[in-house]
Amino acid sequence: MASRGGRGPRRPGPGPRRRGPPQREFPEAEELGSRTLEIENKKFIIEVKANDQGRFVKILETQTQGRGRIIFAMDKALQFRSLLNEFLSEYQKLPPAQDQQQSERLRTESFSQGRRRYYVDLRQNERGRFLKVTMLAGGKTFVAVPGAGLTQFSEALSALLDEFGAGGSQPGTPPAAPEQPAPDSREVHAGGKKFFFDILKNDRGTFIKLSEVIRSGRRTHLNIPHSCWSKLGEVFNNLAQEIPYSGGDEETGSASGSEN
Repeated sequence: MASRGGRGPRRPGPGPRRRGPPQREFPEAEELGSRTLEIENKKFIIEVKANDQGRFVKILETQTQGRGRIIFAMDKALQFRSLLNEFLSEYQKLPPAQDQQQSERLRTESFSQGRRRYYVDLRQNERGRFLKVTMLAGGKTFVAVPGAGLTQFSEALSALLDEFGAGGSQPGTPPAAPEQPAPDSREVHAGGKKFFFDILKNDRGTFIKLSEVIRSGRRTHLNIPHSCWSKLGEVFNNLAQEIPYSGGDEETGSASGSEN
């Protein structure tokens, strides 16, 4: 029966839409400790958590433009702390920043954990100097810590690692959805360049992300689908036999697909 006024029963509307990609289900984790930092117009949350795979560190950056997230297994968090202290020391030795300074990387380092690759960059642009930490794991996410807050950030991370980084901690992997294990990343050095081979997956299949990092910190990359790995291997082997390496010629031009 229609309600008064000729209107039928009110139907519930659709629920609120979730923005962004669907959330992945992670193994349940217990929070062991956390620190919250307010640096300029940004908010950072550093957490130490534990699940059945071990302890790990999660760094969150929240601001009006979005949200970044970095996850380290505990052994990699300790490695990151060492790098952070080196970058902080280098930052403190830099001359005062200028108003219209050029956008550039001042230093870059990278390391990997299974299928995850991390880049740590000390950068500067017209807004100032900052530390950018990037995680590649199928997708890309990063946090950017203003230079003025690097000491505060380093002290907060160190306090958590000093308290929870040892004593029952296992160097397990960060939480991840169950999936087939992939080979670890490979790394090749040639003169002033480094080449990283990361095995990744997306909805179109498995591929190698080949990244080139040169001394200045500039990165280029290309994706190589699984279907042509064998053919490319044959081409490289044939070329190596036809043109034996005699040394030199390592400082060649970079490929396309640059990543700033």
